[in-house]
Amino acid sequence: MSAPPPPFSTDTADTRTALQKGLYGAWRRAMIWREQAPARRQFLVGLGMIALGTGLRELLHALGAELNYLPLLPTVTLAAAFLRAEIGLCVIVLSGLQIHFLFLPEAGPGHDIAQLIYLGAAGFTVVLAELFVRAQRVALLESRRADRVERLNAAVIEYSNDAILTHTLDGVVTTWNPAATVMLGYLAHERIGRPVNDLCGAEVDQSAEIFARVRAGEAVEHFETRMRTRDGRRIDVSITLSPIRDPSGAIVGISTILRDITENMQIFDALRQSEEKLRFALESARAGSWQWHCLEDRASCSERFLQQHGLDPAAGPVTLAGWLACLHPEDRAGVRALVLGALESGVRDLALQYRVALPDGRGPRWIETFGRFERDAGGRALKVSGISFDVTDRFEAVERIAYLAHHDGLTGLPNRALFLDRLEAALGRVRQTRGCAVLLIDLDRFKEVNETLGHAAGDRLLCAVAARLRAEVSAADTLARLGGDEFAVLLTETEAPQTVGALAERLIAAIEAEFELDGRRINIGASLGIAMAPSDGLGPKALVKAADVALCRAKADGSGCLRFFAPESDSRMQRRRALESDLRRAWAAHDFQLFFQPILEMKTRRVSCLEALLRWHHPERGWVSPETFIPLAEEMGLIVPIGEWVLTEACAAAARWPGSLRVAVNLSPVQLAHIGLPEAIAAALRRTGLAANRLELEITETVMMKETPATLATLERLKGIGLRIAMDDFGAGYSSLRNLQRFPFDKVKIDRAFTAGLGTSRQSAAIVRAVTGMCESLGMVSTAEGVETETQLAALEREGCTEVQGYLFSKPVPAAQVGALLTRLDGLKVG
Repeated sequence: MSAPPPPFSTDTADTRTALQKGLYGAWRRAMIWREQAPARRQFLVGLGMIALGTGLRELLHALGAELNYLPLLPTVTLAAAFLRAEIGLCVIVLSGLQIHFLFLPEAGPGHDIAQLIYLGAAGFTVVLAELFVRAQRVALLESRRADRVERLNAAVIEYSNDAILTHTLDGVVTTWNPAATVMLGYLAHERIGRPVNDLCGAEVDQSAEIFARVRAGEAVEHFETRMRTRDGRRIDVSITLSPIRDPSGAIVGISTILRDITENMQIFDALRQSEEKLRFALESARAGSWQWHCLEDRASCSERFLQQHGLDPAAGPVTLAGWLACLHPEDRAGVRALVLGALESGVRDLALQYRVALPDGRGPRWIETFGRFERDAGGRALKVSGISFDVTDRFEAVERIAYLAHHDGLTGLPNRALFLDRLEAALGRVRQTRGCAVLLIDLDRFKEVNETLGHAAGDRLLCAVAARLRAEVSAADTLARLGGDEFAVLLTETEAPQTVGALAERLIAAIEAEFELDGRRINIGASLGIAMAPSDGLGPKALVKAADVALCRAKADGSGCLRFFAPESDSRMQRRRALESDLRRAWAAHDFQLFFQPILEMKTRRVSCLEALLRWHHPERGWVSPETFIPLAEEMGLIVPIGEWVLTEACAAAARWPGSLRVAVNLSPVQLAHIGLPEAIAAALRRTGLAANRLELEITETVMMKETPATLATLERLKGIGLRIAMDDFGAGYSSLRNLQRFPFDKVKIDRAFTAGLGTSRQSAAIVRAVTGMCESLGMVSTAEGVETETQLAALEREGCTEVQGYLFSKPVPAAQVGALLTRLDGLKVG
């Protein structure tokens, strides 16, 4: 075994280290004096002193007051005292170097110790010194680390936003950080040493239970309670409690972290209230809510949603297939396609309308559903949340509106719009079919029923007429009500006028059959116009116009007539339309005039009454006959205002005549049926100051043919205020003695047709004789109209006629000429 290399050789690590630290020169001298022991010792003593001073200076500078290494040096020195001085100095040198260079980092202490073994017992001292230095250094580093951790923990507690405090196991506060002061308002010295339960308020029992669990070693996180602040406020806090243990593991206290969650709780309460309001809104709106988890195919639904769809709550979660199964079969495939398409397309919102077939057999319900998707980053649908509404009432209302837009609200028949749509469709098929026909029906005498019995009775009559017409028209054809008392029939695939005419006759007969309303028997009639396609037109408007022209021709020919369209009728219809327009303008411009024709007493040949006659002078047509414009005014609804004007003007004129003279005014059936007639007459008398007994009203016999209780009541009221009532044109229509019996007229006027036959016709003389005799027996005045010759006058006088009227005495004259007329006839002066 070879001997270790001599110490301090140029090959040793000590040499390399010394050279690195700037001691190169000293080691060169040691190498020169290697063989000389005295020189070596001198070198070592000098080098040791230098190293010792350097090491102590560096040590004190590095450690300062943190760790005192001075006790180490006497220990090393005493250890060296038992050895030779040279060796002790060497140990001191090496220890100093170890202290200075921290265990000779490049070579390492192991090699140095090996080199020191050559020194004998001195090696032990070197190792001992090295161990002391190492232990002290580790202790120093651990002390510094622990101090840093402690300072870091203190800083965390000091600057934490959460309130942190500690207390003993019996609840006495031991630490209190600034955040606790901010949260609760107490300064640290005000709470340290005081019970923590003082802060718990009414929740002290609950807090005591939690503290007991922590004292048992359990950590409690996020325990929510309420605490009282210094100013008396109550705040919501979340508490985390942990046991504090000593080094032996025994629990010596409790650490408490408080977090103020008052704002969070307020937000939570607001959210809860918002949810309650939303739930109330959904209930008020009768809305169902739902949420479908797409990946799991599972839906959570509200009770309202389940009710809307007829789903059983006990059946468990609703799936897509289960939901689709409750839909109406006609809607199921379309809704499924929309839902699956929305899932794949990446849309955000979903809106559906569908019908639900309820299991209880009730009619299908309309449901409207709105949903919103929640998707992941890749666009995959995760769930859909939404609400649903039962909108059946709305859909039914829309359908009802659509129905009413095309149907008559009273009779339920198609209206004009739907009729024209179907007519247009039928005309579009004319070239492929046999043609079509349009029949327009207008009710006769309906206005009288409406005005005498009231609108409610008129509505019931229209419904009864519609029912009768519907029974005659086939399901393939269209029966419509165009408005008012006008109906229309569309016949498709027909070209035989005989077939159309036969149906038209059946329709008229159905309407003319007696109706019974509220115990009353009602008789009305109808006029009917027919147009055929394609001969009379190929457009809806043209064909309806042609049928309207035929209808006007039928009405002109009398009630119960039907007429087919003829081209010559069109020009007549155009003239009629022009006359209607002119009549409206004449009324608006007050172009009408009153003429008066005298009525004389047979015995005295003096004027007893003047009949007011309405005249219209057209700027182009000249004088228009009353027989032409009066019926037209009745149809147009102008006769009532015109009649009121005639009454007022006639009464005003009569008020200027001598007191014994009366004025006679004709009333049309429409006027008599008008509910406001008595009031209009009374108003005219008041305005003009004319006495009621000087006003005479003439009504035609046709009015009595359609006599109703309302008509008789009106006549009774008029007679009750002192007016005289005359039956005009007796014998010209359906003469009935029953009419004279039911109402006591004051006068009967014999139609001019009988007057004209006097002297030439025995029958006319017999009729006049019978009427005058009857009037005398009943106490009525008999007046003969149309007296134009002396022969007629003599015959009337022989038959006992009371009054006469005609051109023999005077033509009708304007009001301005009445004075001269009276002077000429009676020598009377008119003031």
